[in-house]
Amino acid sequence: MHLARQLDRLKARGFDDAGAKTVVLIREAAILLSSTFPGSFSLYGGANLILFHDSARTSRDLDLIPKALDCPSVDEVIKVLSVELQELAGLLGYAPLTVEIVHSRTMPCKLELFSGEGATLFTIDMGGLGAVAASGIEEHSLEAVSRSATAAVQVVSKNHLLLQKAEAFVGRARVKARDAYDINLLLGAGAVLAAELEDGLADSLAMRELDGEDLAALIATIDAKKCAAELQSVLPVEIYRPLEAVGFEPLRASLRTLFRKWL
Repeated sequence: MHLARQLDRLKARGFDDAGAKTVVLIREAAILLSSTFPGSFSLYGGANLILFHDSARTSRDLDLIPKALDCPSVDEVIKVLSVELQELAGLLGYAPLTVEIVHSRTMPCKLELFSGEGATLFTIDMGGLGAVAASGIEEHSLEAVSRSATAAVQVVSKNHLLLQKAEAFVGRARVKARDAYDINLLLGAGAVLAAELEDGLADSLAMRELDGEDLAALIATIDAKKCAAELQSVLPVEIYRPLEAVGFEPLRASLRTLFRKWL
């Protein structure tokens, strides 16, 4: 896919110039890792939502679940990214791109990618979650922009993403408005918790000893002040302003829908 067309599409969705460039780099990194190490990683998190569910929430993280038996070494991953992303980094004005280890030379591992001027472009987190059942993994074909290649990228399905987001919402030490926004996005995209996923969420709630009163209190924290502090800088104004105008009620409503069985 032509680079300029890819950037234009992202900007039309509300990303600014820097954000669009970052998404293109994240997308290319996912393609490179999927084509070089096929079947070794599954993509989840914010990058998954941007690339496959039209999210316009800024995310500078490429979150990957590695398959233990097929996982490449950290050095192999760094080599591929350092070499194969250089041309695209140059076209975007970020060369020379460098890749550094934030922590661990074995999985789980976190990498950080820097521009030639030393600015952080994005991070890659490999191993942040446990395994996802095979039924929760899909394959999508993506065409690279820096070379003539297409890769089958394995991604966590929207239904399993919804479960992950629900567990994140109730499991974090501090509730995050971005989880509520992502849940609202996924429900709008038709994500549902089938019986086995609903059972998984029930187990998570029981393990944390959360009842309906606790959930209602967590949902109530997604108020205007929290949403303004956490979402204004990561959402396009055309998405943020309508939410602000109604006090972010759509986010709380989506949470009540998701957790209705336990409220």
